This record gives sequence, structure tokens and C-alpha cells, in this order.
Amino acid sequence: MTEDGIMELAKNEGFTNVAVIPADKLVFDRELRKYCEENVCGNYGKNYSCPPFCGTPEEMRDRAGKYGRAWIFQTIADVGSWDNRRKLVEVKADHNRRSRNLIQMLREEGVDGLPMLAGPCEACGTCKGFSGEACKYPEEAPSCISAYCMKAELMAEEAGIPYWCGEGVVAYFSLYLV
Repeated sequence: MTEDGIMELAKNEGFTNVAVIPADKLVFDRELRKYCEENVCGNYGKNYSCPPFCGTPEEMRDRAGKYGRAWIFQTIADVGSWDNRRKLVEVKADHNRRSRNLIQMLREEGVDGLPMLAGPCEACGTCKGFSGEACKYPEEAPSCISAYCMKAELMAEEAGIPYWCGEGVVAYFSLYLV
């Protein structure tokens, strides 16, 4: 599939911005892992796509380093206020649903790659990591950009798309490395 074809599929899926950059332009910073370890989102050690299950920062960087191009899919939405938790969750869930749909379409077209979503895998609703059971979908459990310790602001800058969008406006990112 051509880059124009991927761009068209992504735009049809409803993303605000779509960009592609060389994967070697992605910047990783081991120090970002501390945010996962602080467990602000509540998934550390409870979701197989999150640390420590997903791998060390070095393993994550090496996994991403096997690819040449980084497709970036972005959703920008006005949520009114950063305190509007319900709207934030709703917009992120919709972004990730569209990301999974797009990635499935690309795979069906023979475009294999490494997906990264805005937040941890939610394929099971409640991850089996909470109970210690084996992952039901180990090949379909994408980690988030944060788990990769990627500097999303630098990625957005390299791609020429916004990172900070103003008060009450959120920007969610997904990637597909090919």
C-alpha cells in the first residue's frame, strides 16, 4: 500500500492530523519511565501492555528501532475543561477504537508494523494482568507511547503537528511503525 493510500485511510477514519516521519527521528528517554512507575494511570504492574510487563525502556526502544517509518495519527478535541474526566476518557476511547480499526485495515492490506496507542491495551476490558492470568491476545496488546518512553512533544514537532492545543483541548496520538 502506498503512503497516499495510508494517508487516505487514516483521514477517512476521522483523524485530525496524519503524518509520517522517519522512525529514527523518534526520541526515547529512559527517565520518562518514572511516570509509569508512579502509577498515575493505575496500570503499572496490572496491564500486560504496561511496565514492567512490556519490557525495559531499552527493550522498548530496540523494538521500535527495527522499523523505518513512523505513522502518526492524531485526534484533537475540545473537552471544555481538563477536569472533565468523562469527556477525556470518551475521546481517548474513540481515538483508540479508530486507531485499532485503521491498524486492522492496514494489516489486511499487508502493511505489518508495530502499533502504539494512547494508553494501554484494552482488548479485554480488564486486563488479565490484574488477576495474574495469561494474556489472551499477546500479539494484539499494543503498549502506549508512554511505555516506550518516547518524547511525544518532539515527535509532534518533527511531524509538524500540534502537541499543546490550548486550554481544555486535548491531543491524543497513536503510532504505527512500519
